Amino acid sequence: MPACSPASGVFPDYSVGDDIAKGRLVPVFADWSLPTGGIHAVFPPARFRPARVRAFDDLLAAAEKKRSLGVAVA
Repeated sequence: MPACSPASGVFPDYSVGDDIAKGRLVPVFADWSLPTGGIHAVFPPARFRPARVRAFDDLLAAAEKKRSLGVAVA
């Protein structure tokens, strides 16, 4: 049974790679991609940054590093 009704969207590889690998999502325009660009995280000045914010920032940095090296990010 499909997870949802037919729809389309543009999502980063790291957020849908597992679903594509398991056949739950199907790339429609596999030979097309957005122009390359970096990931930018902007934070207000603060002495303390919550652990969940640091963890998310670390996740983005790791995904960007893998992407820049040409490693598939799942």
